[in-house]
Amino acid sequence: MNRGNKIWIGADPGGKGNFGLAVLQSDGSAHTCCVDCADEAIAVVARHANSTPAGVGVDAPLWWSSGRSSDRQADQWLRTKYLFSGGQVQTANSLRGAALVQGAMFVQRMREHFPGVGVTETHPKAVWKALRVTSWGAFIKRFSVAVEIRVEQEHERDAVISAVAAREGFEGRWLNDLGSTRYPSEQDPSTFWLAPIHYFWPEE
Repeated sequence: MNRGNKIWIGADPGGKGNFGLAVLQSDGSAHTCCVDCADEAIAVVARHANSTPAGVGVDAPLWWSSGRSSDRQADQWLRTKYLFSGGQVQTANSLRGAALVQGAMFVQRMREHFPGVGVTETHPKAVWKALRVTSWGAFIKRFSVAVEIRVEQEHERDAVISAVAAREGFEGRWLNDLGSTRYPSEQDPSTFWLAPIHYFWPEE
């Protein structure tokens, strides 16, 4: 498929030196780096994007629950289907603040720069398990990504996977949106203050 000159952004929000970012081009090449915060990530995106990105993937919970432990149906589904522990697919209440705050702020700042840009939540380590890939080489070959070996740095690698999730979701190849079913205590990612948010997933 000819994707034209689209780009997709992947983010793995974290603290100082641990905010992974990837800018995935339509030819499969990717620029990756680690920065200190959402504002620095936005500055990098602005240098690479001549127009609104075709999609953004963010490795952070982007809608929340007022229930016990802030657990969401999507997270519970992932734990059950793929036998993840609570430490592997965490509730929002158990995460460090950088992932939550910088993730939400990155989405807000992206939309201030690129109104209407599509956003999907991602979980790179869960995607990796769901796809049953055995190596980084196998992943980039499967998804036609060409990127420097430095992406083995965990935060940059997860940002690339997030960008791929955005590309596959917004291009209509990953059709399962985990945000479509929720517990009553959850925000509705199609209508709340950060909306719309998707959670595209590679399997039913």
